[in-house]
Amino acid sequence: MKTKWCCWWLSTALITIYLQCGGVTSQNATCILVDDEIDLPFSEHKICHIPGNTSGITVVVKNVSMATQFATFQMHTRDKSLTGSLTRAPSTGTTMSSRSVGLDWIPTYAQDTMKVYVSSELKDGVPALFTALPYDAGINNSLAPVPGGCNQVFMLEDDPTLHINYDPGYQITTVLFAAANVGYPRGEFEPVCDVSDSPRYRLEYDFYVRFLPLTDPSTSEVFTELKRMMTVEEIEKYGKKIKSFKHKDKPLITLMTYEGHGSIYNIIVKDPMSLHRKAAYVPVLSYACNMTPHHGYNNTDMHCQLSVTVDKGTILVYTFAALAGFVICYFGHRLFFLELFFFGALPFGFGFHMVFVANTSLSHIAISVLTALFGTIGGCAFMGSYWFFGREMPTMLLIALDTGLLFSSTLFFTPFGTLDVWHTTAAYGLTLMCGILIVPVVLILFPKWLFILSSAFWGSYMIIASFSYFLGGILQFIIINVVRRASVPGYEAAYLVTPFRVIDYTLVAMWPLLVLTGTLIQRKLVEGRPVMPPCPYKVRKNKRRPSSDEHDANTSPRRLEANENSSLLDNVIN
Repeated sequence: MKTKWCCWWLSTALITIYLQCGGVTSQNATCILVDDEIDLPFSEHKICHIPGNTSGITVVVKNVSMATQFATFQMHTRDKSLTGSLTRAPSTGTTMSSRSVGLDWIPTYAQDTMKVYVSSELKDGVPALFTALPYDAGINNSLAPVPGGCNQVFMLEDDPTLHINYDPGYQITTVLFAAANVGYPRGEFEPVCDVSDSPRYRLEYDFYVRFLPLTDPSTSEVFTELKRMMTVEEIEKYGKKIKSFKHKDKPLITLMTYEGHGSIYNIIVKDPMSLHRKAAYVPVLSYACNMTPHHGYNNTDMHCQLSVTVDKGTILVYTFAALAGFVICYFGHRLFFLELFFFGALPFGFGFHMVFVANTSLSHIAISVLTALFGTIGGCAFMGSYWFFGREMPTMLLIALDTGLLFSSTLFFTPFGTLDVWHTTAAYGLTLMCGILIVPVVLILFPKWLFILSSAFWGSYMIIASFSYFLGGILQFIIINVVRRASVPGYEAAYLVTPFRVIDYTLVAMWPLLVLTGTLIQRKLVEGRPVMPPCPYKVRKNKRRPSSDEHDANTSPRRLEANENSSLLDNVIN
């Protein structure tokens, strides 16, 4: 009996492995060029090596069913551009060159073969992923919408591909797409797009994103992730929905992205009047980098190449931040005047940084230098104000507001910050201020805990932000996003997209531990000491005042007379 069970389990495991391997093979078939022709069945993925400097490769889909309404051809590479065309002689309305090429193939009534012509101007060969997805007439002849079928912006006549614009200065990615058209029977004329009562206005769009799990994936890993964002079912399963569009919305979305973090974008369009039939656009991969020879991916590792000057300066800043954060986290309240300098430098530095970004066209380096300069001035001014005046309440209030800023910024970095209502500046600003005021309201009556917790909270954040930068995380943007929102025009329209990875979750778990250890160590170091040391200027002034009063008292006439009489009396007695 036991032997039978073992045999049954073994056979089941072998069958499972066989089916899985068979499925993978069918979905990842490697094509063979026969007379410069690639045979590509519908809905099958093929990885083909395209030779360099070639223009005679034809992708052929045979035996197209009469039920096929249209098909979307896709060709993807990792980091090189190829050219795809629906005509043998490339023309403006039928040809596209990109890393992700998408073409809508609309068959005539009797057409049963689909052909796409591929060419490459690269010196070397490049692997490419090919697929062709058909859309057939459904139940009751329901028809799927045609992605990009009402293109009025880009070069193709029908453009199902997403287009990306990236701003490296503020790391904002804008994804644009062409409007879709409603489905129409094969062989008939397409509905008119540019009239006020066009049926295309009833179409609805859903924007999805999928984050790549690795910062430096191989070609096969890139292709695997792209395949998970191609069909409607896979997009809904593996993607994360960010926004829905109506016909009144502009066909674009702006995203807060993070340099070097891979994302795949795609859109699903649906027709609510045609049994909710859906169709998918062509996915596009982005690493939030400019794809140029001097700023973008190189030929081997796809890392974003930064300016050498900016990179060294940024490394220096984050290294200093980590060291300063360690001191503030564990010794902040023990070194009281250093604590005052730090919390005074924060609002001055951030404030003047926002002013310079919003109102000048200075370079990144110049703004960074001015930010450090004014931050130093602000820290010295805040420290000097307590040195000379010793005002306790304003000191505690500013430190509490600084801590409230970090608390509120962290709150907006969570899924709470992805709500659509925050695109309204008034709602965002008022809610941010409410979050900032929570800390002074709660801790202003407990001054010692206010100082200790504030130092531990900010110091630990500086530590994890520095580690996040060096390890490829995104936690350093907790504060940066808020500063950019206040200073960069149009930043309020950007959607917060946070691709958390293992390193980010690890640093988030370390943050409360650093706060806890910093709080305990500072509590021990300041045990038995006053919450705030006395004002140094007043202490020095009081030390001088008693000696002056004593001198005046000893030199007064009455004091002298008393001393003389005492001396005489003492002589008489003696």
